[in-house]
Amino acid sequence: MQNFFVKKNFYAESKKLRQEFVQNFSEPKQTHQKRFVWDFWYDHDQYRLVRTPAYHYFSPQNYQNFHSYLVQWGREILGCHDISPPWLSYYVDGCFQNLHSDVPHGPWAFVYSLTPDKALFKGGETFILKPETLNYWSHFSQSEDYERSSYQDIIPSKMNQLIVFDPRFPHGVTEVKGTVDPLEARLVMHGWFVNPRPYVVGGLSTAQAQKAISKPLAGLNQVLEQMDLLNGTVSLRLTVDKAGTVEKYQVLTNTLVSVANSQQDVLFFNKDLKKLLSSTQFSKSQKKSMMTIPLIFK
Repeated sequence: MQNFFVKKNFYAESKKLRQEFVQNFSEPKQTHQKRFVWDFWYDHDQYRLVRTPAYHYFSPQNYQNFHSYLVQWGREILGCHDISPPWLSYYVDGCFQNLHSDVPHGPWAFVYSLTPDKALFKGGETFILKPETLNYWSHFSQSEDYERSSYQDIIPSKMNQLIVFDPRFPHGVTEVKGTVDPLEARLVMHGWFVNPRPYVVGGLSTAQAQKAISKPLAGLNQVLEQMDLLNGTVSLRLTVDKAGTVEKYQVLTNTLVSVANSQQDVLFFNKDLKKLLSSTQFSKSQKKSMMTIPLIFK
């Protein structure tokens, strides 16, 4: 199960975004619009950070270039056609997010970091509870010691790094300690990938792809009826030749779990899914097609 992944050196124009933030804070005695848009989000022991809507904060061109790049990446890899309006947040001394989950927002969450690589603070890591922690006794061993890294995946905030994770998993941000200067803070854009639907490039249209896969997907209902409830997201990439035959089946992401904790059901379902979609016959076209297909199980 892949509940998160990290993309380093994600965006070629990251320095433009970072520089715009730096310019707005470079003269502490100056008063201008971008100094007054910040909200200190304080929710007792749950959330403490300073945030603003990213799409209003950056210049239209800087923001739109990043937005378009991130959305296109999400379409190709996750099969999600848009992102939620992202927040831009900075974390200075005492800021954190305690454990929480974000299930209603979208199948994937993201955190994009504009934090300086030479951090002048401690903390500020994204942490996500491991699947073994959430299913603790099935992995417990009395012959081993367990410490923090045994229970959590801990991901430091690095410049131009994208973290994408399954928001069902309890997660948070460790408390930042050591700086009160926004220019030295943990600085991130964060939100959710939304609107999952097939993304197709090449000879086939989206309508043709959806029509072809509707029959095998309907056949999955018979498979699911024989299993306990499954929950999660699967993103698939099919490469289809001009004759309409699937020549390559690739799993891009898979967060599927059995609510009854039946790993065998998950394995059998993944096998049946590959068999059904690999044998799907698509319409003939003038050129090869590639499609990303997101499947959401609730």
